[in-house]
Amino acid sequence: MTGSQPVDPPAKEPSLPALLAPGRRGLLAALLALALGVGVLSIAIAWQVGQLASAFSLGALSWVIVLSLAFFCAKFIERVLAERLGQHYVAQLRGSLISHALKARRGPSVGITVARSSNDLSSIRNWVTQGIVPLIAGIPLIVFAALGLGALHPLLAAALVLPVLLEVGLLAFLARGALRTARVLRRHRGNLAARIADTVTAATTIAAGGGVRREVERVDRSSQKVVQAAVDRAKYAGALRAGSLTVPLLGTALVVAAGSWAGLGAGTLASALTLMGICAGTMGEWGRIVEYRQNYRAGRRIIAPLLHAEKSWSIAEQKMISTREVKDLNRKEITVRIRPTAPGLENWPVLRAHAGQRIQVVGPGAESGALLESLATGRITAHGDSLGGLWIAEGRSEDLPATERRKLIGAALSSMVPERGTIIRALTYRHPGSSVKRALRVAADCGLELGPLPAAERTMLRRGGEPLDSAQRACLIMARALLRQPPVLILDPVLNRLPSAAREAVIRKLNEYPGVVIFQGEIPGLEATGTWQAPLRVGAHAENPAPLEDAE
Repeated sequence: MTGSQPVDPPAKEPSLPALLAPGRRGLLAALLALALGVGVLSIAIAWQVGQLASAFSLGALSWVIVLSLAFFCAKFIERVLAERLGQHYVAQLRGSLISHALKARRGPSVGITVARSSNDLSSIRNWVTQGIVPLIAGIPLIVFAALGLGALHPLLAAALVLPVLLEVGLLAFLARGALRTARVLRRHRGNLAARIADTVTAATTIAAGGGVRREVERVDRSSQKVVQAAVDRAKYAGALRAGSLTVPLLGTALVVAAGSWAGLGAGTLASALTLMGICAGTMGEWGRIVEYRQNYRAGRRIIAPLLHAEKSWSIAEQKMISTREVKDLNRKEITVRIRPTAPGLENWPVLRAHAGQRIQVVGPGAESGALLESLATGRITAHGDSLGGLWIAEGRSEDLPATERRKLIGAALSSMVPERGTIIRALTYRHPGSSVKRALRVAADCGLELGPLPAAERTMLRRGGEPLDSAQRACLIMARALLRQPPVLILDPVLNRLPSAAREAVIRKLNEYPGVVIFQGEIPGLEATGTWQAPLRVGAHAENPAPLEDAE
C-alpha cells in the first residue's frame, strides 16, 4: 500500500431523459418490427430479382412489384413513426427547458432561450428521427443482407462487410472534427441570438442615440462569425456525406468483381447486386447520421445540465416539509419571520413582524431587490437553498406548493411583466378562483381603466403587456397583488407609476393593511413601522452563469 490518495473518477456529465420511456416504447417496438420486416423484404426482393434474371416470368415480376410496394409502405410508416417519436421526445425536453428558465433565479437571455428551444432541440429531434431510427432500421438490414449474400457465396458477404468496416472507420475519423465545428457554430449562433434579442429590446434607446448603423454593424460582425463557423462545419459535413455515398460504390464494384471471379450466374449476381443496392441506400445515410449525432452532442452538452437541475428542483418541490395548510396560515392575526438560509448567513438577524406592520428593506438596491424577488417567488437557488426563508404563522412558505403559496403572498415588483393572455386572466392569475367582478373592482381601485381598451377585460396582452402602457401595467400588477388581501404583501417602487389619485388611495389602504407589508425603495406616503437590512450574499457566486458555449 502506498500513501497516495485515491483519485476520484471524473464526474459523469448529466444525460438527457431516457428515450425508452412510457409513451415511446410502443413506437420503438414498432420501428424495430418494421426494421426486421424490411430486412426480410430485402432478401425476398433480391431472390425474386434473381429468379427474374435467370428466366423471365410474369409471376416473378409481379412478386417484385408487390414486394417493392410493401417496401415503400414500410419505409413510409417508418418515417412517420420516427417523426412522432422525435416530436414526443422533444416536447418533453422543451417543457423541462422552459420550466428551468422560469424557475432559475438568473435565467438565460431571451435570445439564448429561443436558440435553445429551436436550434438545440431541432438537433436533438434530428438525431432521434433521422439518426437513431435509421440506425434501428439499417443495422438489421445490413445483417440480413450479409446473411443473404453469404448464402449465395462467401465472397459476396465479404464484398459487403469490407465496405461497411471501411465506412465505419472513415466516419469515426471525421466525427471528432464534426463535433468540434458543431460546438463552435452553436456558440456563435447563441451569441448572435442573444445580441439580436438585446438589440431589439433596446431599439428605442439605440434610435434615440443615433446608433442604428453601429448596432447593425455589430450584428453583422456576429453574423460573419456564424457564417465562417457554418462553412467550417460544412467541410466536415461534406466529407461525411461524400464518404458515405462513395464507399458503397466500392462495395458494388467488389460484388461484381467477386461474382466474376467466382463465375457466378446472372441470377445470383442480380440478387447480390439488388441486396448491395438496398444496403447502399442505408449506408449512404450514415454520414448524415454522424453529422446529426455530433450536432446532438453539442446541444446536449449545454441542455443536459439544465434539465438535470430542473429535475432536482422538481423533486425538491415535491418533498414538502410543511404539514400546515394554507387555510391555517391565512388568518387575520399572523406573524411573519424572514430567516435567511443561504450559506454564510446563518448568524444574520432574523426579521420578525406582526399583522399591521410595514417593514422597509434597506441596503444596496441589488441586494434588497434580489431579496424581495426571492421572497415573492420562493425560488430555489443553484445550491438548493432559499435566499430568504419566509415563515408565516410558524410555517415556512417555501415548503408549500407554488399553487398554495401564491394565496399567502402578493407581490408587485418593477421586474414583473404580465404574461400572455387576457387582462382578466392576468388579474386573477394568482387567484384563478376569484370572481371577475371582484377582480375588476380591485383593478379600478388601482387606477386601471378598461373602457378605452378594444375588448375591455378580454383584451389580449402580448409582448410583456401590450397594448397597456407603463402606468396601466403597474396598475394591473398592483391589483393582482392586492386581490383577496394576502397576509403578506411585497412591494417596490412600481407603486409610484400608478395614476396620482389611485396611488394615493392605494397608499391609504396600505397604511391600514391588516397583513404584513414588506417594501423596498422610496414610496412617498407609505409609513414604515420598522426596517430590516437586506442580507448580503456572502461568498455567493452568480447562480446560473452563462455556460461557456453561450458566453461571448
